[in-house]
Amino acid sequence: MPPKAELRPVDKHFDEYSLVQKQFMLPVPVLCFAIVLTLFGLVTFIWALPFPYISFLGRYNGYINWASFLIAFSIYYLLRLSPLVSYVMLFMLFAFSYGIIQLEGWQKAGGPELWLVGLVALIVGLALQLLTYRSFNFNRRLRLLMLAPLWLIVSIIKKLNFKH
Repeated sequence: MPPKAELRPVDKHFDEYSLVQKQFMLPVPVLCFAIVLTLFGLVTFIWALPFPYISFLGRYNGYINWASFLIAFSIYYLLRLSPLVSYVMLFMLFAFSYGIIQLEGWQKAGGPELWLVGLVALIVGLALQLLTYRSFNFNRRLRLLMLAPLWLIVSIIKKLNFKH
């Protein structure tokens, strides 16, 4: 019998979340919506945080913000786990960035503050996820919150029959 191939970290994380996912209280589409809403809220809220003026950036000063560092860190981390997963996350974050820029335009036209929109989306998404994870202790809930985006992306990739 050939030796079993060792699971990659991305597969271990996916399997861990998938085993627990069967115990969740909410249906999977609601959970997927909550995961996307949480990610969008987090990126929006961090995007809205004031970033200091850095003179050497010159005319590009408005294009760098705290969300740039969050995006770079998350893509780097996912790239180490699986390149395809990092590419899907990058495209998702590009879509979020487009939406956030549209929200900034709406804010300038008299709409709600960007940080408030991000905070509301983050709270609603977290509330839905924590409602789903209510049977677990705090440390387990935190771990599941961290694994949720990875699980969502890998699930999408598997539905499309791509090898990750």
